[in-house]
Amino acid sequence: MQGNKEQRYTIKFCVKLKKTNHEAYRMLKEVYGDEQICQASFYWWFNRFSEGNEQVEGKPRSGAPNSARKEENINEVRRLVMQDRRITARMISEAVGISIGRVEAVLTKDLNPHKVCAKFVPKILSDDQKQFRVECCTDILEMIEADSGFLNKVVTCDQSWVFTYDPESKHQSAQWKHPTSPRPKNAKMSRSQEKAMVIPFFDSQGLIHVEWVPQGQTVNK
Repeated sequence: MQGNKEQRYTIKFCVKLKKTNHEAYRMLKEVYGDEQICQASFYWWFNRFSEGNEQVEGKPRSGAPNSARKEENINEVRRLVMQDRRITARMISEAVGISIGRVEAVLTKDLNPHKVCAKFVPKILSDDQKQFRVECCTDILEMIEADSGFLNKVVTCDQSWVFTYDPESKHQSAQWKHPTSPRPKNAKMSRSQEKAMVIPFFDSQGLIHVEWVPQGQTVNK
């Protein structure tokens, strides 16, 4: 903790010199190396000093009622989590000045957030692209209301790579043999490097046309 206090004085000194947060963080890392406080704790103290707060000591751990200290910690943990959704319990512990166990208790019992992974999507659309899709869907709904057989007139397509495989599976290669005859062998084959792109066209009734793209040709429309 004494080392952390020394680094707080260093951060305060950098703020007095009007260093940017990136410059101060780089200087701190050059001096303290692996013993440097975590990034979240650094930015918390840097912003604190930048706002004119001269207090270098951490939050008091005794002398105040437990309920008041608990409420203060909860509010500070909530603020840090809302500021950086990827912050860890260790980072919060260093920034607030409470144990990791207390941080976890605040997160699980008082705030009750849930940590989830980001959902993978093929592409993140811009606001203009989202609006364009809404307009297209609205137009299609209007066409369907005006003509109940509209979807029967729609022809669409898709594209996919088709790879060549070993045409004979293990079960298909089975054969009868005598107890003394050797067991037949069949080399295991993986997906071949040979591939071709196919573009099928279909409507509401099913497949209507298949187009094989020539080798080396690019489909752009």
